[in-house]
Amino acid sequence: MVIEDTLFILWLMVAGPLWAAVGLFVLPGINHGRAEADQFSPTTLKIAGLIGGFALGPIGVGLFFFEPALIRRTSLTLGVVLTVFISSQVLVRVIDPNFPSALWLLLAGPLWAALAAYFIPRHYRDLEADDQNALTAAALGGFAIGPLIFGLMWKTTPKINRDWMITLGALGAWQIYALFAIQNPTNPCVALPFAATYLTQQTANGVVIGCIYSLMAVGLTLIYSVQGVVSFAHGQLYMVGGYFSFYFLEHASYHLSELTGSDISVNPIWGIPVAAFIVFIMGALFERVFLKPMHEGLIERVSEYAILITFGFGFFLEYTTLAVAGPFPQKTDRFIQIRRFTLDRYHFNDEFFFGPIHIIGDRAFAMVVGIVLIFALLYFLQRSWTGRALRATSQDRQAAAVTGINPTNMNTLSFAMGSMLAAMSGAALIPIFNWVPWVGAEMVGRSYVIVVLGGLGSVPGALAGGIIVGIVEALGAGCHPDPSRGAAYKEAFALVIFALVLLLKPTGLFGREQH
Repeated sequence: MVIEDTLFILWLMVAGPLWAAVGLFVLPGINHGRAEADQFSPTTLKIAGLIGGFALGPIGVGLFFFEPALIRRTSLTLGVVLTVFISSQVLVRVIDPNFPSALWLLLAGPLWAALAAYFIPRHYRDLEADDQNALTAAALGGFAIGPLIFGLMWKTTPKINRDWMITLGALGAWQIYALFAIQNPTNPCVALPFAATYLTQQTANGVVIGCIYSLMAVGLTLIYSVQGVVSFAHGQLYMVGGYFSFYFLEHASYHLSELTGSDISVNPIWGIPVAAFIVFIMGALFERVFLKPMHEGLIERVSEYAILITFGFGFFLEYTTLAVAGPFPQKTDRFIQIRRFTLDRYHFNDEFFFGPIHIIGDRAFAMVVGIVLIFALLYFLQRSWTGRALRATSQDRQAAAVTGINPTNMNTLSFAMGSMLAAMSGAALIPIFNWVPWVGAEMVGRSYVIVVLGGLGSVPGALAGGIIVGIVEALGAGCHPDPSRGAAYKEAFALVIFALVLLLKPTGLFGREQH
């Protein structure tokens, strides 16, 4: 018998799932009635037994029995980390790379996630227990620890809080990473010493582009939060914002060159406020003419009307731009002359190092623009009277009207500001990407994913959702075994997140329940 198999069997004997089950059911019973343990709820003792047994077997269960004071959040977190580390180190030494995957599918994985998501919430409702977040926790728990989640949640029906979500989600994510590393040992995301640098580089790229995505999504969520409609023209407004910036810069540079007699190029930063002003007026006029009758009760089927009229507006913008500008790609000059910012390599020793990390200069500048504009919007909504009026209208239109706020004006302002933010996002990105009349279709799809992920109507949620989508796309494309296919599947990774959010938490990360 090879040493790797011996280590694996030894781990199963002294720790692992069997001892986790023993700790789960035995520790609360043997600690019952002891003064030192009375300060902990049965659920806390069960969690401690599960983690201690899985990490250290009888040693962990014994420690928590003889020293209940060790049952603290810090020790339980360390137990989870130790469990993941030990199990991953054992599994990566197994000769057959398919064995850990088969074992994980047996003891956890998608099937257990589906079973837990189906049975656990129903059990909660049968017992009239608080089932808020029970579906999410059951699915994550089934995915991470399989049948053990049944024993814990079925028997105790604990109230699920954020710590549960973070622990189970992190454990499931780590298992996926470990299995991926076993199956693809040469992948740059897992092959040391390059993995840390490569993952950090991809994450940095994702954060940068995610902040830019967020600026467009913030405009979409602002419109929805006040008017309750989704603008299907948002992608085209993003597109025309880039074109307005391009033509302004082109004509401004030409006239300045004519006046001075020298070749002058206007910095693209000046195209952002120009695009913002033009599209703000365009959005306000469109809302007044086409959406105002909907809010005044002049339209019978409001939802269908909103979809059709915004879709038609976007169709008009796209094909008018195609007729005027043509199908040829356009691009402006750079924001800054620094092509990239670099974090130098840091050597830990001769074999292990970290870095260098590169950030493209124009993308970093556009990210800063996006963050500044989002925080300016948050300040406007929180501190100004008009911003408070917008928030009040989004929460209760009738109550806002009673206090003297004109909901009609707030509707116009929200649509105009949302359109303006989309245009500013386009003007910030035209120095980075080639611009064509159909460029908005791809971006607006991401915006819908971001808005649902962050929570409909939540501006901070749009920022968080954009960063998450950016990171998922960057890591998904960068870590795919076939880099060419990974780039082609980039949008699919965001759609997977979209589907999971709809299944597990339809209100999104920061969304509120609709009553």
